[in-house]
Amino acid sequence: MTRTAKLLLVPVALLQLPFFTFLARRRFIDGDESSFLLVSRQVLMHRKPYLDFFYNQTPLLPYAYALWMNFCGMSWNSARMFSVVLTTLLGVLLYGHICQQTRNWLAGLAAIILFASSTLVFAWFPVVKTFPLAGLFLFSAYVVVSQISAESSPWSMAAAGLLLGLSVDTRSYLLLVTPLFAWWIFQNANTRRASVLWFLGGFMAGVAPSILLFASSPDVFLFDNVGYHAIRSSQGLIGWWQEKIVVVLQLFLGAPESNGLQWSILFFVSLGFVFSIPRRRSAPRFAFQIALVLIIISLLPTPTLPQYFCFCLPFLVVSAVCVVHDLLMSLESRRGRRLAAAACVALLALYVGASAHDFRRYLITGDGVPGVQPAQDRSDWRLQRVIEVSQAIDQIAAPGETVASFWAGDIFQTKATPLPGLENDFGLLISEKLTPRQGAKYRILLPDEIQANFAAHRPRIVVLRDQISPAATAEDRQRMQRLAGIFRSSLRAHGYTVVRRIGDRSIYVCCSNP
Repeated sequence: MTRTAKLLLVPVALLQLPFFTFLARRRFIDGDESSFLLVSRQVLMHRKPYLDFFYNQTPLLPYAYALWMNFCGMSWNSARMFSVVLTTLLGVLLYGHICQQTRNWLAGLAAIILFASSTLVFAWFPVVKTFPLAGLFLFSAYVVVSQISAESSPWSMAAAGLLLGLSVDTRSYLLLVTPLFAWWIFQNANTRRASVLWFLGGFMAGVAPSILLFASSPDVFLFDNVGYHAIRSSQGLIGWWQEKIVVVLQLFLGAPESNGLQWSILFFVSLGFVFSIPRRRSAPRFAFQIALVLIIISLLPTPTLPQYFCFCLPFLVVSAVCVVHDLLMSLESRRGRRLAAAACVALLALYVGASAHDFRRYLITGDGVPGVQPAQDRSDWRLQRVIEVSQAIDQIAAPGETVASFWAGDIFQTKATPLPGLENDFGLLISEKLTPRQGAKYRILLPDEIQANFAAHRPRIVVLRDQISPAATAEDRQRMQRLAGIFRSSLRAHGYTVVRRIGDRSIYVCCSNP
């Protein structure tokens, strides 16, 4: 890395931090954030995922966010700030890697502009999702492996494996990218087999939390991480291929969760030139291969959502920027270089300009934003509204009192205790497909059990939204709307009355004392 590039590291970080902070403070809430927040709070209370509450991801995220919030405060803004820090670190790492590969700080700055202005980044990284944490670990693993040579220490292999393992411990399906990393190490290391073994040893250390929790309860662990996703949709774990074809078309043509022009520019520039670069410049080729594997992996879950492909963005930026830089350097005439540079600037301006409409949607209007679009009052998906509801709950409930909230975000920033079985919104999506025995085993309350609790006036306080749980498909939305109607009728039938109405939330209280 050149001296100028090193001097710009701190400014690059300081410019990204307020930018992503601004986005995190003003972006509409994503429905999934509530579950990640409340399970992180449960971990901070010394409860374990799978064993004490239902959690449908690998376990690292709640532990990481719980550790952060233990020192920085139990709040929405604190948790989102952690996502901002993770996203900024990813951007700095991307900048440094590009500068190292190209020996050009301008290329590094171009990469940061592409990264920060991408809809798949600014819409999905500075929020409480698996993307910022898993994305940082995954890209860090790539940076380490891309620099491996015949002289590399075995510890660098172990470090790469550890980082990749931590990404898998945050987002389970990233496990499928492991063979590509192992093959790349095998091709480039001096002691091939030993290097791969060091890598796999580090990987096992990275996934140790999952291994320990699996050993504690294999059946529950496998259900939460695999079985849940297999029964969530009527199309099974991997199916609904018509939908997957539509998602691929949306990536290139545009969709509410992505930007077709941006994706097309990065993908086709990389595809057109990355395999023509010299063998010694193998990192961009490796980055593009990772992006291709991630595209395939992201298509596997059912339903498939365009947001899943945000993992690909840093790798596409690496391949696109590096190949364009090499193309410019290969031009011999000064006039040709100037024309090519002007074309690159125009393409960069087009890329950034394409995100203007998306900034407005995710920060101001909510048009086409998943979860926000169907809301009657889109202010219900603002941080201010959620915090207002949480404050109202604290005014009504005694400290530590159990409250049934059908959207975990309303109870996260309160002193109340969630009703056991309702710590994670995603459980409701499959609750009608489970037997009572399965519900008890996997710690998911079934609709009949919830109504039985209402009949016994347990708990005293219930928070019910019109839109009670995140729903990715029309099938899910219809099911959740029907359940909301059933619960509302049950509450009225058993003596609960609405004491506060804030947006689409109704706070019900029954006659019994706390």
